[in-house]
Formats: sequence, C-alpha cells, structure tokens
Amino acid sequence: MVPTPVADEYLLSLRAVRERCFRVKDAGARNGLHHFDVDPSKLQDVVQFVVALIKRDFDNPSSMPVHGIWRHFETGRPRIQHLLNSWSSLGFDATEQTRRVLDLFIVGVLLDTDADHVWSFREKATGRTYKRAEGVAVAVLELFTAGAFSSDVNQPHRVDSEALMNLSLETLQQGFQVDQERNALIGLEDRLDLLRNLGQVLQERADYFQQTGPVPRPGNLMDFLLEHKDTIKTKKGALIRLETLWPVVLTMGELCVADRANGKGGIPNLGDVFPSNSIQFSNNPQSTEHYVPFHRMSQWLVYSIIEPMERLLGATIEGTELLTPLPEFRNGGLLIDTGFITLKQQEHARGIENYHKNSLLPGQPKIEVAPMFEMDDPVIVEWRALTTAYLDIVAERVRDVLRLNRNKLTLTRVMDGATWAAGRELAEISRPNTQEPPIIVKFNKFVLH
Repeated sequence: MVPTPVADEYLLSLRAVRERCFRVKDAGARNGLHHFDVDPSKLQDVVQFVVALIKRDFDNPSSMPVHGIWRHFETGRPRIQHLLNSWSSLGFDATEQTRRVLDLFIVGVLLDTDADHVWSFREKATGRTYKRAEGVAVAVLELFTAGAFSSDVNQPHRVDSEALMNLSLETLQQGFQVDQERNALIGLEDRLDLLRNLGQVLQERADYFQQTGPVPRPGNLMDFLLEHKDTIKTKKGALIRLETLWPVVLTMGELCVADRANGKGGIPNLGDVFPSNSIQFSNNPQSTEHYVPFHRMSQWLVYSIIEPMERLLGATIEGTELLTPLPEFRNGGLLIDTGFITLKQQEHARGIENYHKNSLLPGQPKIEVAPMFEMDDPVIVEWRALTTAYLDIVAERVRDVLRLNRNKLTLTRVMDGATWAAGRELAEISRPNTQEPPIIVKFNKFVLH
C-alpha cells in the first residue's frame, strides 16, 4: 500500500494541483458546484474557437511558441536576442548568458502585475507605446539594462540581492513611467515588497543561490541545478528533474505572498492554496481534504525559466507533464465568455453588489460593470479550479482535432498560442472599453492575477 503523503508536502506538490482541481470539476459533473453552472454542450464551442484561432495564427500548430515571459519581452522586436548578441560579443559564455536571462525573467515574473487598460509604457528606443503584460515587460527590461537591479555599476546587466533589498519605490515608479493622475499602475508597492523579499531569500538560501561572484543572484539557481546530484550530464546538455527545480521556485515569491496576505494570497507555509466549499464533506476543522492548490506564480516562473535553460544551454527538464494549465483570468474568461460556465444567479447578484460598493470608494479605477469578488472568495476559488481542470481537457480535445500528440502540441504551446490569446480576444469583444475578464478580482495587498 502506498503511504498517504503528509498534507503539507502534498499540497505543495504539482500533483495536488491537478488532482484537487479535477475533484472540483467532478463535483460539477454531479451538479454539486456551489457557485457556477456548467453547460457540457458548450465545451465543443470552446474547442472550436481555440482551434480556429490556432489555424488563423499558425501555419504549423506544433511550432507555436511555448508559454513563458520571453514572449512579453519580445513584443514588437527581438529584444532578448539583441541582449544575447551583445553579451556574446563581450565574451560571456552560454552559462553566464543563461544566468543573466534568468535574473531578468525572474524579476519580470515577480513584477508581472495585472496592469489595467489605463496604464501604458513608452519605449525609449522606439517611441512605441505598450500596455498590460507587454508594457510591464518592456519597462522591466529597461530597468534591467539601466542597472536598477544590480549593485555593481560596472555590471548593470544582472540582478543581485543587495540591489533588490535596497530598491526604492521611486526607482520603480520612474522606471514604469507612473503618474498617479494620468498613468497609475496599481500594486507596484506590493511588487516592490516581493523583490525585497527575493533579495532576502537569495541571501538566506545559499544552498539554492550559491554565489559565482560577490553577491547572490537569482540566476545562480542554474549552478545549483547543474551541480545537483540528480542532474545527469549528457553530450546534448544537462537532464534536470523538475522536482529539483520546484522547491527553489516556491521560495522566490509564492510563500512570501501567502504569509503576508491575511488570507488573500493563500495559506501560510502552503502558498497559493485555498479551501473550496464545493468539495468540503468533512466536519473535522483540521481537515485539508477540501484545500485546492494552484501555485500559479510558481508555475509561471517554471514555464518562464525553462525556456532559456533549454534554448541557451541545451538542458532538458524532466517531469514537465506535471505542470498544469494556469488559472489566469484570461484563461478563465474564455470559459465564461463562451458560455461554458456561468455564475449562478445569486452569486452574480452578489458580485454586482460588490462592484457597486467598491465603485463608491475613492481612487478606484474606471471599469465596466461586472461581478466583483476578492481573491479568497469561494467564487474565485471555484472559477480557478474549473479553469485549471477544463483547460487540460480543452488541450486534449484540441490535439484530437488537429491530430497531434502531446509531444507535438504540448500544454505550454496550447496556453500561449491559443487559450490565453482566445480569452484576451473575447474580452476585447465582450468588454471593448476595458478588455477586462468577465469577473473582476478586487485588488488586495499581495494578490496575484
């Protein structure tokens, strides 16, 4: 008999994400959801829309880009490749180039705030203006190349613990071209706390971020992975287990968010984990059987840092099939805007009431009327779980339609080239003034989109 895993270890695992989210999905099949109705007849509509988008945008679906923050940095032009070319010309080898890209990408993920439709960023080199995730990434890149995240003026293109711990809000506001009157960016103070926490983690976890220079850097996790006892070195490149990378990633932001969020960012010591009343059957107050983990930020980090490790060093990450669809609100919006899932009437009414109450508060951004809930509300927990589970199913059906197997059309490609893009396009059509998701998650300290 296989021993039952310790609850904390299980809920911190990727295995638990898929299993618990599918348990919520199965509750829907029994008409046991508390907050949403599911119309199984509309699932094919979701699949057809995603397939149509893939066929429109890609001649070869198996060559779609993988899901990662690299895409955000290269909107409009190949900025990362330009950096790599400059580093190569200066004599930096592939390992150091990878460290630098990891430095940048990790900070990029932690600063990946859900910028609304009002904020924008004007790129200095081109004069072009970018919004939302792409605008944030271009702003982060300019801060990075200017040396904002490095404590050594002679080595500006890096991120290190000293610079992160001493980073000021003014530096970030200037870097993001923030103007509270005309170009506000919600949540930047919280993201600064995340970066300062990362600086502390870099110093406290020398086992993960062992130094290759005078100060710890996030990119040094590459050295930890390459020298790990479970890593196999081959002629083609290192074979690295995802299980080796996962605990490192968890330390870099997610656990900090949960520990400081008063329940809005998850459960202390467990991270992005929330109770779901749709699968709560035990009366034992100590039971965690109804807890649903998502680990969204940590998975976004993994998806984002795997790509440079593979492309620049030829590494292979073993175990990526454990990664799940991300419960981002673009992905979740796809399921709602196609009519596949709908808020129950009483929950919709409660969400609209929340919206109206919030609109009376001073300083709130102008958004279209939509149901609004806080991150830890059972509605949001159920929505995220359904998104994670059903996107797995959508990906499988898309493969069937396109006659491609998992190796040819991976989950990470389906997300980047199809479901996330589909959710964004539907938001632009359904809510043209703001392009927000169909349910608004009220911003709270340390809440991550």
